Amino acid sequence: MKNKLMRLDVAVQTFVKDRMSIAAGGFPLARQANIFIKEILRQNKKGGVKVRDLYWVEPGIGFGGSMLVAEGIIDSVISTFSSHERAGLSVITRDALEKGIPRKIKWEDESNLTLNSRLMAGALNLPFIPCGSGIWGDLKKQGLWDGKMAYPKNVVTEDPFGSGRKVALLQAISPDLSIVHVPFADTHGNGLILGSMYYDYWLARAGKKIVLIADQIVDTEMCRRFPNLVAIPGVGVDAVVPWYMGAWPCNSPGVYGEDLEHISMFIKNSRGEALRNYLDKYVYSWENHQQYLDLIGAEKVAALQDNPAKVLAEPFGQWIMPQDKVAALLQ
Repeated sequence: MKNKLMRLDVAVQTFVKDRMSIAAGGFPLARQANIFIKEILRQNKKGGVKVRDLYWVEPGIGFGGSMLVAEGIIDSVISTFSSHERAGLSVITRDALEKGIPRKIKWEDESNLTLNSRLMAGALNLPFIPCGSGIWGDLKKQGLWDGKMAYPKNVVTEDPFGSGRKVALLQAISPDLSIVHVPFADTHGNGLILGSMYYDYWLARAGKKIVLIADQIVDTEMCRRFPNLVAIPGVGVDAVVPWYMGAWPCNSPGVYGEDLEHISMFIKNSRGEALRNYLDKYVYSWENHQQYLDLIGAEKVAALQDNPAKVLAEPFGQWIMPQDKVAALLQ
């Protein structure tokens, strides 16, 4: 079977193009594809990719999406809300929507059910899907969308089988690229998730291309022993990027917890020169994985590893590949 491991920089250069639609998995405090998003910014600055207008799909714009908004490369968003959950609201997204800083982004609101249903339709290769949500309020009205990307809002109709009930017909979302962070993946693209899956069952199947970012690479024997944990089958995955702590400062259940201290600091430094200094340090200053870990700090990494959810991963340590073997497979 094909080895799908790919370096982070190569994955971004291969799969990210301007004016494409990207769906990012996880939730504001959990399993966000933050390292992939940081590398989009890094490659954009270096010239490895050129992106100015991304169409962004995310179930709750959190840490990663906020950084893209801050650097002005998101044109339009499909989401349910914008927040860092317990740490606080997203200052960056709010400034973009209300003040046009650094640019005015276009936003389409969805409910948790309508967004997941749209992604499910995309994963099932359906043009639309009926849904009980989306027949009320502003959700059925087109918001800030400018028509550059086809996104008609809900078509409300009556049940054709005679119940008289109204349903909303929701257009499928089939993003050009889906990116999902997982705690474990094997070299063939099988992604294993511990804890809540959020939207990722369908989001990871809806994309025309699918990239996983994995904290640990495991032997395929683990997938055979625990097929119930294989949330994302490798047959549909295009690449796997090994990157421990790739969701930081968000959590990766079973591997490390969320860094609320860092996220709170990010919120406090979300404007002006403070924001620029933050991005320069935490996005643009490092050049490799070790420098990235050094920036987080060994004590912080150890503290985040020592959290109650670590028991979820304890039975699976025997299948984790040594780093030297992973490095060899990346060559």
